Amino acid sequence: MQCFSVCGCRSSDKGFYRYRLIGIVEHSGTMRGGHYVAYVRGPVSGENGSEDVGPGSHTWFYISDSHVRQTSLESVLQSEAYLLFYEKCRIEDADCASF
Repeated sequence: MQCFSVCGCRSSDKGFYRYRLIGIVEHSGTMRGGHYVAYVRGPVSGENGSEDVGPGSHTWFYISDSHVRQTSLESVLQSEAYLLFYEKCRIEDADCASF
């Protein structure tokens, strides 16, 4: 899966926006049955609560039924997505540059 960014797109309010991936639903199985899991972007990770917002600095979580565990951005980007969830953010926002 590739990272997605729409740079230079104008919205109706004349601002420039980028779309940041915040969640993925992945399905395994067949059309008749299977299992869904989710990957969800969490808060900024860093030592002592620092606000380092470089690429890949956000925590990602793998969620399957009642099990939740932290996972890597690499695992998220290698998943076989069924649904993708994006958050629209202004390009001027410092946090918009991060995944």
